[in-house]
Amino acid sequence: MFGFGRKKDKAKRDAEAAAQPMQPSPPQAPGMGAVVPPPAPTNGHTHGPVRLIDPVPGQPQDMRVGVVQALEQPEGGQGYIVELTPVGQMNILAWIGDDDAVHPTSTVLAEDPGTADVELKLDPWNEGNDRIGAIFIWDTVHGFQGDDPDIPICIGEYTVDRDRSVYIAQCSLDAGTYGSASHPRADAIAACWLLACRLPALRGERITTSSGRFADLFDQIEKMPLPDAIDMIIHRGTSNTGRVTPVERALARQLVEIGAPQLRAIAANTEFNLRRLDTTGQFWINFDEEAVQGLQRDLVIAVEGAFNRAVDARNAAAHRDNDVALLATLDERTTGFVFRDAFGHWGEHARFARGQIDARNPYMELYDAHARRGGAWESLTRFGNVAERLRLPLRLQYGVDVDNASGAMAIAFSAPTAMGFPASCVDDDGVWRDVRDTRGAQASVYALRLAGLLAYVGFSSSTATTSVTITARAGTITGTPVLSMRFERMAFYGAVLPYYLGGDIDDDAFSVDPAALLRLLAPAAQAVDFGEDLGLRGVTPLPMPPAIKAHRVPLWKDMRELPADLGERLRAERACELDVLHDDAPISIADVEKIIKDNEESPVSAAIELESVVMELSKSLPQETPTFRPLYCNNQGERELVTLADDDDPQTHADGRPSVDPSTIRYFKVPDALFRALIELARISIANGQLDKARELLARIHHIGKLSIPPYVSESVMYVDVDEPDWAKDADVLTKALPYAVEASDVAMLYYRLAYAMRNLDKADLSAACYAMTLTMPVRWLRDTAIEELSELLDGDLSRAPAIEDAKQLLRANGIPIVPSHGLMHLLARNTIDLVDAGFPKAAGIGTRLLAAAERDDTLNWLGGTLLYGTYGEDELGDE
Repeated sequence: MFGFGRKKDKAKRDAEAAAQPMQPSPPQAPGMGAVVPPPAPTNGHTHGPVRLIDPVPGQPQDMRVGVVQALEQPEGGQGYIVELTPVGQMNILAWIGDDDAVHPTSTVLAEDPGTADVELKLDPWNEGNDRIGAIFIWDTVHGFQGDDPDIPICIGEYTVDRDRSVYIAQCSLDAGTYGSASHPRADAIAACWLLACRLPALRGERITTSSGRFADLFDQIEKMPLPDAIDMIIHRGTSNTGRVTPVERALARQLVEIGAPQLRAIAANTEFNLRRLDTTGQFWINFDEEAVQGLQRDLVIAVEGAFNRAVDARNAAAHRDNDVALLATLDERTTGFVFRDAFGHWGEHARFARGQIDARNPYMELYDAHARRGGAWESLTRFGNVAERLRLPLRLQYGVDVDNASGAMAIAFSAPTAMGFPASCVDDDGVWRDVRDTRGAQASVYALRLAGLLAYVGFSSSTATTSVTITARAGTITGTPVLSMRFERMAFYGAVLPYYLGGDIDDDAFSVDPAALLRLLAPAAQAVDFGEDLGLRGVTPLPMPPAIKAHRVPLWKDMRELPADLGERLRAERACELDVLHDDAPISIADVEKIIKDNEESPVSAAIELESVVMELSKSLPQETPTFRPLYCNNQGERELVTLADDDDPQTHADGRPSVDPSTIRYFKVPDALFRALIELARISIANGQLDKARELLARIHHIGKLSIPPYVSESVMYVDVDEPDWAKDADVLTKALPYAVEASDVAMLYYRLAYAMRNLDKADLSAACYAMTLTMPVRWLRDTAIEELSELLDGDLSRAPAIEDAKQLLRANGIPIVPSHGLMHLLARNTIDLVDAGFPKAAGIGTRLLAAAERDDTLNWLGGTLLYGTYGEDELGDE
């Protein structure tokens, strides 16, 4: 139950503790330690003298509470919290354990009751440092977060003096004299319990996360369905009952103003998931962007922005209360200023970007593959590494194209619509004002300030960049262009950057005057049109720089030659030979899918039509030779791993060397329809028990699509989906497939099926090891099933599951590869990085996303998207 302290820098906490003895202790409160002999207790226990504690705020005038230690108690106990009634009787209320935990009880205790009923506890922030810690309270009936009674909230912070007396340094509740002077440890604990547990219960109040930290509220929000979280905040923030902080009232106000309750109707048709980003600590709402568009999307982004203003408030509170970040720390006036100022801080953002110019770029080496200094990979990853960590108040989507040889960079970003901006904010006097008529101007000013900031990030990502063309698009990165500007490096550094670094860009004079801000930015070229509300209207974007435009040619018609070394590794001469997506075969995969669907009840008819498809498409393929081979790839990333297929040469010399020089091998593309037809024919053959035919088909499939995992799974099914499964052959084919697996879903599926095969081969240790490998992959749809089966294997004791390193060692010892292997990832990283540096971004996008998935890295994931889609739509690129 315990150990729920916030994550805080241990060195900082240790330094604070070390400094404590050097500081004078808070003054001792007057009148402490009064001892009165109570009469015989009503509950019949023997007793000793009671030490009355100082009253706490809100304590009834006639209530007398104290601590008694002379009663029988478990070893190490600090005494009972008791109340002396007006007629002189003593009632036991709770017991304080040696671990500073308070247990409610009305009788003496013979043994420690454990942790089940703890209502309050003083808990050190960091293990080994008991000089400073948190005050936690539990709601053992209702729970605070997600109705879980085992999860506490933190209501404050305490420090311990050299004599072990306790000072309540921060508290969301008014601690009275306990917050201004040290008290004996048991007295301070009793006072905290009285204040946070006993008195609210007597008043019929239920303490909520309003009494805790922002972190407690945020945790509660994340555990709830998003519509419920919104309704909870609005209900709490607009209620006049209970304890509600100014922050919650301000957040509720802005959620109501943007129409956040309407999100429930949208959520009825699609799923929303609210989480916090590791990079910035800000909220991010995951949703289906195909299903949620237009005004509905604007609403979701506005809700997300409102929650992120609460994150800004959290940071402001932490600055004021020693990083505890209590909700109660901010008053109404300060909260209003924080919410208003959330749309400023552009000077801070620019100074952050400046601080990253000389920072180490962690993406220059991946899996022992090195990027070229001054190349496109370095520029793009530097840009993304900074942009991903900008703490902007509204969601940012962005794309970047770069050509360092010409010094050109293009940037596209999403400009928030007017709905994303508050309808009310505080003025300089702290009074809330209606500002809904300025929302269009707010949106324009925000987009202009953001454009200048991103231009600076672009220039700072490489000294080679001398010109930045930047385009804002309404709502999303694929939306209507509403702003387009070009900045030249020296003019920007001389005339614009000082306004950012000096903070002048944040001047309130620009807050609703986008025209004045545009004059300050003074771009070399611009396409801007302000509407009557001063909002941005659609424009024709500035043309893409020619050097970048050359990089955005569709891969299938990109006739540029590859650099010799890269071409040799990719077994190709020109960029177009790398394409695996464009399919101009006379029969399409859609045609094959229709055949399959139309013949669901007649597999014989399906097989006849599919064999005809295979025959027709095979005739149109080039003649296969030892150096010119067929190749099917499921995605562009597989195409980068083509050298793994080179050993598919049946002709070898007696000494085991290949009969041809691998560097001379080239591949021709196999149509999607042909590969799909062969897969379905193999499936039908397996279902009909025609296993010899199925083997022939699978052999051909593996020959042309050796790097594709689904055929191996199909072959696996062939061996086990029969009356007498052959688990050994099943395990063998899965083991052969593993070296080609790189996608998380493929890796997880292969290990999962292999675990089941090993289980049926009575190899429980190997089975458990394979399940352990499955669970290392972020594949949610398979996780629960794998855990359930692993639990069955281990007779319900998951504590016996092997540690991952032990599992890997066992698998290696039994000839089962650990994947993705370092060699495969090195090959993928080397080819991907070199493609980007050579100016072939479209060929490298999927490879980058595979690297991102393996590294679980947001910057690489962004980079994969920007390499694929660029910054201009196809209709904006114009003729070549």
